[in-house]
Amino acid sequence: MRDLRDQAEALRRAAAALEPGPDERRRLATAVVEHAEGFLEALETGPAYWTPGDGAAMRGLDLGPEGRSIDELLALVTTEVERQGVNPAHPRDFGWVPGGGLFASALGDYLAAVSNTFAGYSPACPGAARTEHRMVRWIADLVGYPESAGGVLTSGGSVAILTAILAARDARGVASAEIPALVVYATEELHYAAAKALHIVGLREASWRTVPVDARRRMVPDELRRLVVEDRRKGLTPWLVLSTAGTVNSGAIDPLEAIGVIARAEGLWHHVDAAYGGFYMLVETFRPRFRGIEQSDSVVLDPHKSLFVPYGAGAVVVRDAAHLDALRFRAPYLVESETADPSPSEQSIELTKHFRGLRMLFPLFLHGTAPFAAALEEKVVLTRYLHERIDALDGFETGPPPELSTMCFRRRPSGSSEEEADRATLDLQDAIHADGHVFVTGSWLNDHFWLRPCVEVFRTHATHIDALIDTLERLTGASG
Repeated sequence: MRDLRDQAEALRRAAAALEPGPDERRRLATAVVEHAEGFLEALETGPAYWTPGDGAAMRGLDLGPEGRSIDELLALVTTEVERQGVNPAHPRDFGWVPGGGLFASALGDYLAAVSNTFAGYSPACPGAARTEHRMVRWIADLVGYPESAGGVLTSGGSVAILTAILAARDARGVASAEIPALVVYATEELHYAAAKALHIVGLREASWRTVPVDARRRMVPDELRRLVVEDRRKGLTPWLVLSTAGTVNSGAIDPLEAIGVIARAEGLWHHVDAAYGGFYMLVETFRPRFRGIEQSDSVVLDPHKSLFVPYGAGAVVVRDAAHLDALRFRAPYLVESETADPSPSEQSIELTKHFRGLRMLFPLFLHGTAPFAAALEEKVVLTRYLHERIDALDGFETGPPPELSTMCFRRRPSGSSEEEADRATLDLQDAIHADGHVFVTGSWLNDHFWLRPCVEVFRTHATHIDALIDTLERLTGASG
């Protein structure tokens, strides 16, 4: 027995580096904080996009038995992570749907990691479960859902919509034999995560109807109604309509109220993808654009988009939390107390859950909601400003006036054909990426290529919009 104790003590000493003392913790933490400060202070002067290297240093990194210095590690992070590709914290990042990553959220993540708090099982860490429930309730209130609503925080919109579709499937009581008769309705603007989720939950054989859109890329309710009527006449089973509050391509918001009326009349589950646009409801004057979202059956919002928290934060909320029982499973080693708060794992595909609640709680608690509303309204104003500036440039074409913080434009020199405009716009995107001062991505709309800057980083202000215009003028020789 003594030999085993001596052996354990020898192994403890060999593993002592895993338990740094207070002085070593402060030294390491100070190095990381100073590195982070240097990173943040250099944002304005550095590029928004670094041309990626070959990654040889990271792929060939030797992780041997002996540790190395924090300085060497941070140097590796600088060259092989931070200076590779887009800088998602940068105020001149207009690619995809950026967010920026709030500093207060990073502090919450730090405490969540240091404490190693387990957010999946309420009896183990009730505070983490209550924090998640409070964040979900705050989102439910923002949407306008009743007290019956419930949901969970997820890694992002993909897992969130997967959760919603699982709830919709079991609420309908879908049997495998019924799947070929089920019909799903959405526009071509819907995020592809929905199709992936249907595939994952075993509904790939359901029929998919693409509902036409109007000139502003919004679902046309009369077309939805027509398709539903036609499908019933064919003996099919209309089941799910997927609308969007803030499309990735253009920021369009579908007419949620009219869609909801049809969904309720026809017995369809109405899911709203508000991953990008949902938090714009914090701006009181924008709320009418989302009218009808409160009548939907489920909704997805991504805090890592328009709430600006770091990547890895989504949320799904269901109007009737009982529908999340589709995800409730029990194990003999996980005993729920009658008095305990519900465990997030009972309403989620995850048992092991990162404590995501703190990355939301910290900024909302420290700053309140007013700065978020102001920042989001600013982004919409800036996007309108950007639309006007580009519309005035020679040799450019703009899409519809922006509804949120995304707009579309393309390079179209005078007299050019549609195909020539596509090529010119693709070439411009390549030139922007090679230049690196700003970062913009594009998309194919109506079979033609457009650039679609999204003004979503909380650090982005008017000077950064001017920088984008200056870059376009410099790279193309255009003037306005």
